[in-house]
Amino acid sequence: MSEIMNMSLIEKRRSEIEAELKELNERISALKMEMGELDIAARVIGRLTGTEVAKDVRGEDKSGSALTIRQMIKAALMDARQRGLPGMRPQEIRAFIKLTYRQDVRQQINTTASRMWHDWKEIEKDEASGRFYLPKEKPVDDASLETPSTGSDSNPEPDREGGRGGDAT
Repeated sequence: MSEIMNMSLIEKRRSEIEAELKELNERISALKMEMGELDIAARVIGRLTGTEVAKDVRGEDKSGSALTIRQMIKAALMDARQRGLPGMRPQEIRAFIKLTYRQDVRQQINTTASRMWHDWKEIEKDEASGRFYLPKEKPVDDASLETPSTGSDSNPEPDREGGRGGDAT
């Protein structure tokens, strides 16, 4: 009987550790995302003030950009918000990314932005104009760390065109 009790104690502790690891991994992902956002903000401020920032705050070269498509889309939409624009169409996001990050992302913008809007609820879309935009700011709390926005792209079909809400231009 005590052997069964010992095994249940082990399984209980194993479950506790797994839950704690999951929480820590989510927190690490959120912090990595924030670091990427800080790098983006530094580059945007540098561009706006005319003091281009080629390195992030940790001194790592970002010319090859380790940012995900999702992070670059959010940076484009943040730039639009700061400039008072009502959002951006996929072709405008593509142009921003090409100019800012020197990357040609082609139709990945259509698919990824549509998923960010429809599936992951990370951005919003004005369906009449086809413009994507950032949602209104929400207060940061523990629940916001559990969103699917971890900065990783889970886009298994990067060259797929269109998609729901996609703009083929």
